[in-house]
Amino acid sequence: MKNEPIKVLYVDDEESNLRSFKANFRRDFDVHLAASAKEAMELLSREPMHVVISDQRMPGENGAELLAQVKDKHPSAIRMLLTGYADIEAVIDAVNRGRIYAYATKPWDPSDLKLRIQQAYEVFRLRDDKEQLLRRYQQIFAASGDPIVIVNEDGRIIEVNPALEQLIGSDRQVLMQGGLTGLISDINDLRKALRGRRKGKSFQNVDLTLNTPDGRTIDCLLTVSLLGNAADGKRLYQTIIKDITDRKQEEERLRKLNHDLDRRVSVRTKQLLEALEDLGSFSYTVAHDLRSPLKNILALSDLQLDQFPEHGEERDLADRIHRGAERMIQLVDDLLRFAQTNTRELQREEVDMHQLVEHLISELPVAGHAPALVNTIAEGRVVKVDRAMMSVLLQNLISNAVKFTRTVDSPRVEIGLEEEADGHRLWVKDNGVGFDNSGSKLVFAAFKRMHRTDQFEGNGVGLAIVQRIVNKHGGEVWAESRPGQGTTIQVRIPGAGAVEQALPFAS
Repeated sequence: MKNEPIKVLYVDDEESNLRSFKANFRRDFDVHLAASAKEAMELLSREPMHVVISDQRMPGENGAELLAQVKDKHPSAIRMLLTGYADIEAVIDAVNRGRIYAYATKPWDPSDLKLRIQQAYEVFRLRDDKEQLLRRYQQIFAASGDPIVIVNEDGRIIEVNPALEQLIGSDRQVLMQGGLTGLISDINDLRKALRGRRKGKSFQNVDLTLNTPDGRTIDCLLTVSLLGNAADGKRLYQTIIKDITDRKQEEERLRKLNHDLDRRVSVRTKQLLEALEDLGSFSYTVAHDLRSPLKNILALSDLQLDQFPEHGEERDLADRIHRGAERMIQLVDDLLRFAQTNTRELQREEVDMHQLVEHLISELPVAGHAPALVNTIAEGRVVKVDRAMMSVLLQNLISNAVKFTRTVDSPRVEIGLEEEADGHRLWVKDNGVGFDNSGSKLVFAAFKRMHRTDQFEGNGVGLAIVQRIVNKHGGEVWAESRPGQGTTIQVRIPGAGAVEQALPFAS
């Protein structure tokens, strides 16, 4: 198709205009002429055209009416309108009814009209290529022996192929009404199975159990690929399901025959329990055995600082030991908090966010630069979150904001909360030193610092803890900042219902 001449149909009731169009473009295009709308439609029924150009003012049917017919009966043809006067109403009518690609006024300029026709043909070719790819995909989709489902992030089925109808034993309409989540045996098991199976924008070979309407249980392997966003902004996924029920049954039979496997499982379980016990012992050691000598070092360095003169090498060494011990104790505490946020289960309850922020502000250590701490959250605003985790999150964000306003005039920290359609958006905003926004994603990584330690203290763990807490709530967190213009940390917290309903691979 790319090497064939561009077929152009020009429709005009004036013979002189038809001859002029033919004379100007016969060397460049395969030109066809028609003197009326009826003649044009008859010609199109015999031979398809790439581009159809019609004059607006014609007896009987005008150009807009003709192009509307062409859109309905020959939609692949690209449509253009020529007007001999400034008739914006005709153009609007052609756009609305005929979905025209472009329009031009008469008398037309040959060079300009030639370029428009060539551009219209490029649109025709791109649409044709797209339709061919779509037809090939539809053929593969329909002929696939494995069930394929197009589903959005909420679990609503957009399309299914015949293989899924055969596997589940339900027709397409029933499946689309029920949604994918209604077929999944245990959504929590699927969430666990998805961990570690992500490769780029897809999840591969994830174990899945489906329940059919007639009471059957089907063991499957699931492959999920992100297709993009639908018109409503929700993400679309292609899920390919492979029935492995027979294989699972055979594995079960072999498992029952192999008594030694039970013994090995018991041994492995014991080893795992011992490993968990060792991990608990390690945490205890870090919390007590390591922290205690560090506190002793800190106390001894305090004593030395009191004994040595204000200036001198001995005092300098004692001061360096003191600061090093303080940093080590802070690091140990941060590591323990970081580990605890990963193992602690979420316990949602209704929390008055205004009161929680007021309580945290009252417990903050007095800062020498005395920043203004402004709580803009309305009184009585309740959010269903884990109270303890939300306290840690806000404490980290507010403390950070206070720290980074230390060097500015009129320091100010603002805490706010807004209700959204699917949850709440919390923010902590300061007018501090800020940072380069290109590192806004790295700022939430563990031990990642955006400023030198001689400028601002800290180990770079606070925002990593914030990230984990937000993840546990099924939300998202991001930073908006510019050097010298302050920083805003935004936290989106979805409602508990939205987290439960969403597909696990959509998060």
